[in-house]
Amino acid sequence: MGTMTKKRDRKTKKPETTEDAVVENEEESDILEPVGALSREETSGAIYAMLFASDRPLSAARLAEALGDIDPMIVAGLLEELRGKIAKKKLPYTLREIAGGYQFTTNPEHAPFIRRLFQLKRKNKLSKVVLETLAIIAYRQPVTRADVESIRGVSVSHAFGQLQDRRLIKAVGVAPVPGRPRLYRTTDEFLLHFGLNNLEEMPSMEELREMV
Repeated sequence: MGTMTKKRDRKTKKPETTEDAVVENEEESDILEPVGALSREETSGAIYAMLFASDRPLSAARLAEALGDIDPMIVAGLLEELRGKIAKKKLPYTLREIAGGYQFTTNPEHAPFIRRLFQLKRKNKLSKVVLETLAIIAYRQPVTRADVESIRGVSVSHAFGQLQDRRLIKAVGVAPVPGRPRLYRTTDEFLLHFGLNNLEEMPSMEELREMV
């Protein structure tokens, strides 16, 4: 009788459900893959690989974290060494500081061929009206919509909408004037879009037209 009871207990034991397995897998996926100690050359190679795999600029701090929380200053030094090595080899790409991080970018002389490769359409470019609105915001930020309209002499609602949709500008507060209108600034996406590391590197209006 006791034997039969034990068998029945084993049969009625609740099996692990698919949901339990999914939760367990999700928890396992949250665990960072361990990394071992690397030599200087191996660390430089890992940095190269991460930059190659990323479609956005990576800061020295972010790379240092991925390398196992090593000193960001060591990474910064290796990045400069890597940039020098790439420059000496005269490769079709360079390592540049963009939007507070580092990213591989192709050389300007190859731009026409890359545009043809991806068949970039002119309609995806910023129109003259939108570009002029962006330039006013970029060089006078933070500004209100009324400030921009007073300079352009026309409504900029449509241009502001396009710039916000593309995440090139964002509201950053309100002006201390009656009505408390919103203040707008350019974003990190703006720096990334134009290949700038900071606002001090902003090009002239004519250069902006050529870059977009």
